[in-house]
Amino acid sequence: MTTVPSIEGYEKLRLLETAIEHSLNAVLVTDADLDEGPRILYVNRGFERITGYSRDDVLGKTPRMLQGPETSEEFRHELRAALEQGHSYDGETVNYTREGRRYVVSLHISPIYADDTGAVTHFVSVQRDETEDRERDDQLRLLSTALEVAGDPVLITDPQGNIVYVNVAFEEQTGYSRNQVLGQNPRLFKSGQQEDAFYQEMWETLKRGDTFRGEFVNRRHDGSLIHLEQTINPVINERGQITHYVAIGKDITDRVRMEDEVRRLAHTDWLTGLANRLSLGDTLETEMERSRRYGRPLSLIMFDIDHFKDFNDDYGHETGDEVLKKLADTVRKALREADALGRWGGEEFMVVVPETPCKGAEAMAEKLRQTVAAMKTSCPISVTASFGVTDMRPGDTPKTFARRVDEAMYQAKEAGRNRVVSL
Repeated sequence: MTTVPSIEGYEKLRLLETAIEHSLNAVLVTDADLDEGPRILYVNRGFERITGYSRDDVLGKTPRMLQGPETSEEFRHELRAALEQGHSYDGETVNYTREGRRYVVSLHISPIYADDTGAVTHFVSVQRDETEDRERDDQLRLLSTALEVAGDPVLITDPQGNIVYVNVAFEEQTGYSRNQVLGQNPRLFKSGQQEDAFYQEMWETLKRGDTFRGEFVNRRHDGSLIHLEQTINPVINERGQITHYVAIGKDITDRVRMEDEVRRLAHTDWLTGLANRLSLGDTLETEMERSRRYGRPLSLIMFDIDHFKDFNDDYGHETGDEVLKKLADTVRKALREADALGRWGGEEFMVVVPETPCKGAEAMAEKLRQTVAAMKTSCPISVTASFGVTDMRPGDTPKTFARRVDEAMYQAKEAGRNRVVSL
């Protein structure tokens, strides 16, 4: 059996004093005189470091010298009551250093009893400076409050991408409660409208420790889309390890809708909803380039409502507008998916007909002519249209191509209207 050596007498006292002297906490010993004191009989180096007072400054004085304006009155009463009853006391208060700087201190005070009488002879107080911890707690509470009241959604995940926090704005804008998403992966919100390469680039950026910025198209709890301009930052600890990812977003759904609407209006005829002349011209250029590259046929159909001025003069512009809209809808439904219909101007319409030679386009135009002639409107007279057809030829430009189909349509009108002419 191993014998543990014992420490006796003076050696034990010397070791104990050394341990107390080198403690990071403040230690002070007072007498038990609560009428005049208690008076300080001993302080360690930790006390001097925390308070700025030397031993000579405080010996014989009461610890009340450390108190000040922010020292709680409730603390004073509780402490006094515990000492009078000879009880231990644990508490926290605000004290002041020699220079007047406030600091938060937690303390534990224990009574020391006489061996013979059991009376309290001294009090030993061990104090810890909690200022940095309390300031950190206050800062965390402030940051937490700021995140909660922020108008933009905030999401925090662990390194594996599992959600550990969302704020109120996130709940309001996505429709998900935090209980529904905590522990989940953000892929829960994927809309399927973005390529895998987008998310691959995101993770490669984040795992390098870099910030990722991008526009996310996510899906709310009710299935609707939300567009977020999002910044994701990795949180890196002192060892260089990623501990969390913080995503701060801005809901730009309304802006995206507005931009889409502006783009739509820029390329759409306001009355019929068809492509306007600018948009149809772009389509024509694209199809002509494709036709040349692959050696495929391409045709154009242009048609114009016969006697349209009479509709406006005799029945009013409102009736004329209705005829235009009805015509546009009727012809659109009769075309193939690959065909591009647009309003060229006034009562003139054009169809870009890919993969179709002139004869095929001519047959298509004849079917459209018959469809228009059978169309029912609120106008008391029937509506007819004159059609011109042509195909693309070597050396054609969009301008010469469109001019030739316009000439064909003009010839159809000159020949008596409600007919098809090809050139």
